[in-house]
Amino acid sequence: MDELQRGRVMAASPLLAGVPADDVAALARAATVRRYRRGQLLFCEGDPGDSLLVVAEGTLKAFHISPHGEELLLAVVEPPQALGELTVADGGARSLSVSALTAAVVLRVPRDALLEVAARSPALTRALLASLAGVVRRLTGAAADLVFLDIPRRVAKFVLALRDADGSDVVRTRLTQTDMADRVGASRQSLNAALQEFQRRGWIAVGPGEIRIRDVEALRRFVGA
Repeated sequence: MDELQRGRVMAASPLLAGVPADDVAALARAATVRRYRRGQLLFCEGDPGDSLLVVAEGTLKAFHISPHGEELLLAVVEPPQALGELTVADGGARSLSVSALTAAVVLRVPRDALLEVAARSPALTRALLASLAGVVRRLTGAAADLVFLDIPRRVAKFVLALRDADGSDVVRTRLTQTDMADRVGASRQSLNAALQEFQRRGWIAVGPGEIRIRDVEALRRFVGA
């Protein structure tokens, strides 16, 4: 992947929307290309936070592992999304682990290069601050859901979030039911029971690798949205 291609990927990233083209080009020049196999770890929680990552191809998952080995899925990251803003901001260790759900190509921008550009680019600084604020809002919302919503309502809210992200009533996902259960803080059996109940009510239809939304408003009412 040459510099022009790297620049196109980075310019398309929501993180860099509104950042001047010259600044994006500088980040593209500093970026290196990394390729990962399906299931391969990009980094683990506690590793040095030395770079920002932008997904060029494939799908990644970000997750936390408890001391007992239980996995909590925190996010699914697809092109051209970025991750790693938190450690770029404070220079600390990675706060989560990331692996490749599929074969993936990732652009790695060293922290020093990103901070150098941010020092002269108010637009990039604002973009990083907005992204960090978004992370805090998502984590706050997720924590509130775990406290205030029961498992079926967390599952319904997650299904609606998948629909909104996909932009279609037919949601196709590479996530397994185990991955989805981890995402909502439930067992696989509890997740499956909730999906089957929604299907029985006619709100969704579950097929191989997809969830077809049949009654969006019913799901929203159920969640309380």
